[in-house]
Amino acid sequence: MDADHSMRLARLERQVNFLYRHFGLDPQLADAFPGTAAMPPEFTEALRQNNLIAAIKIYRQVTGVGLAEAKAAVEALVRNA
Repeated sequence: MDADHSMRLARLERQVNFLYRHFGLDPQLADAFPGTAAMPPEFTEALRQNNLIAAIKIYRQVTGVGLAEAKAAVEALVRNA
């Protein structure tokens, strides 16, 4: 990685850290549940609170899948976390 890429990466990391602080988010949640990047923050929060019903509901709203598929996906996320 050259110096320009290193500087750009450092700048992006500072920006992301700023956003976490600004919105009062815990940066550790980003790594707690891999595969949730496309989900809204409420989804990750529901998983963190072990509220599977809310997480399944949000998953269905975002993805448009059926209940059984959403349940299986959310349970798999929790198992693999």
